[in-house]
Amino acid sequence: MTTGYAGRAARAVGLAGAFAGLVIGLVASSASVRPVGAAVAAQKDKDVTKPPAGSKLELVGAARCKNCHEREDPKNVDEYKDTRGFDFIRLQENKVWAVHDLHRTAYTNLTTNRTTEETGAQPNATAQRMEDKLRKYKTHPKYADPKYTVASDAACLMCHASANEPPNKESLKTWTKDEFRPGDGVGCEMCHGHGSLYRDKHQDSRLNKAPGGPKSVVPWREWSPDVKKEWGLVNLRSHVEATNRCASCHIGNTDEGRFVTHDMYASGHPPLPPLDLLAYTREQPRHWGLPSEMPYLTALAEKNPEKAFATFHTRAGESHVARRFAESSLATLGATANLGAQLADDAKAKADGLDFAAFDCYSCHHNLKYPSERQDRGYVGRPGRPLYRPAAFALARLVLDHAAGMKGADLKTAVAELDAAELELADAFTAKTYGDPDKVKTATTNIAKWSEGVRKKLEAVRYTPEETKRLFELVRASATDEKKPVGDPEVAQLYTWAIETLFIELQPKEKTDKKEEPKALTEMRTKLDGTIVTRLRPNAAFYYEQGVTGGIPGPSVESVDSRLKARMDTFNSFRREPFRKALGEIKLP
Repeated sequence: MTTGYAGRAARAVGLAGAFAGLVIGLVASSASVRPVGAAVAAQKDKDVTKPPAGSKLELVGAARCKNCHEREDPKNVDEYKDTRGFDFIRLQENKVWAVHDLHRTAYTNLTTNRTTEETGAQPNATAQRMEDKLRKYKTHPKYADPKYTVASDAACLMCHASANEPPNKESLKTWTKDEFRPGDGVGCEMCHGHGSLYRDKHQDSRLNKAPGGPKSVVPWREWSPDVKKEWGLVNLRSHVEATNRCASCHIGNTDEGRFVTHDMYASGHPPLPPLDLLAYTREQPRHWGLPSEMPYLTALAEKNPEKAFATFHTRAGESHVARRFAESSLATLGATANLGAQLADDAKAKADGLDFAAFDCYSCHHNLKYPSERQDRGYVGRPGRPLYRPAAFALARLVLDHAAGMKGADLKTAVAELDAAELELADAFTAKTYGDPDKVKTATTNIAKWSEGVRKKLEAVRYTPEETKRLFELVRASATDEKKPVGDPEVAQLYTWAIETLFIELQPKEKTDKKEEPKALTEMRTKLDGTIVTRLRPNAAFYYEQGVTGGIPGPSVESVDSRLKARMDTFNSFRREPFRKALGEIKLP
């Protein structure tokens, strides 16, 4: 349960009944506010076209993307010189993904002794344990099939392979392994969108008649995100879209067939770490350039600020990283709430309680030590009943607490509203032994709408270097508050990642260019060793980003089991005092 919740509950009681009204008012007001960049959102350029009627989105495959996106030195390629594509994107993306990205081996991670010929890989002990246990579930028609394997289970392939077409709630009911192309693992289009329509369109160029600039221009670049979406491209430059894309697998989305059930966990699926978009993409590792690193985007931000923000979500003089951290934190809360609403619908349809995976794992899976830090931090709701995972609320509250004091923000009451929303959700989860689906549906739907409403209000503020520093200090203060000690290991993990993200962002350029770990972060992680999971890849060396060569080892170098053991051994050893002390001692230069 979130640290300090028992204290917040008392002052939130008076707000809980009014929260639904606040949501309605907030959504209505945000809908009436003219969005930033609205003047340029509607495309009028003569080059803009729509896809042919009845066009179908289908998988192209990483091999086709590779043709253009694996140039080690694109500045020496004539066709890229003509359009200066390397000023817009790196054109090295596939090289980094193919060698270093864990998504690349997502499918082979499902290999067991029954599927080595099918996957072409060695058995993975984690997958083997899962498969063996699930096959013993003889009363379930899927698992009772003597031919069952996790590598052929559509529920596993949804997050471990590339689907031939985008999933929808109805079509998923009949999907089998034939609906997937597993060879790519989680390939390019599982994040960027199925490419059958935009594959050629996003490469089209024409002669540049304007003086100066490249020989040819690519009109697609400045088409609005909405138009590109019609062609199938997901707008990953949007912090919300990027978060939702990651959240589909890393939190869950039953409408897209992606959800790690309690059956999967009980059979051995690793616990999903709390989602932090910046930390995840840092260790993915990042194969794209930040706006500040791409000349095309920095020039557009100076020349046409409104268009740069509307099209690429970037502003001159603002920390792109701090904004992405803030907006993605609220989007993560929204995605978590959306999953809760979906699971409530499923529970109502089955006239049953929520799937156990909807609850905070550590409400049940905890030690029985007495006295304990768990008891010290207090509880909310009915004693002895499991609650939801609290991590997403912690960062959202922190972001809103910071934004409430920023110029241009209309968020003075946001933290109190969030306290009320969390109290309403706690009541819904504990009203019955395994949650009241009707109440959970209402509470989570309200939170999802509310979080998007307040997220939109963040567009009016500016994450200047000064505000980024203030945000860093607020993270540190929240993590080290002795009156509200952090008692949840996932919350502690998110605070640690946030410190790292913002500390790196605030480093002078001459230091980040060296791509060396700041001494302060090295010392912090040393102090946290054995207490907090500071790496999704525990044995990886520090890096700012992954180059074409060198850096962290490829996923084939280190087995899944060795990574998981290191992560879980640390996770189960969380102690709040070493955590509080380590984060309290880190200082900006």
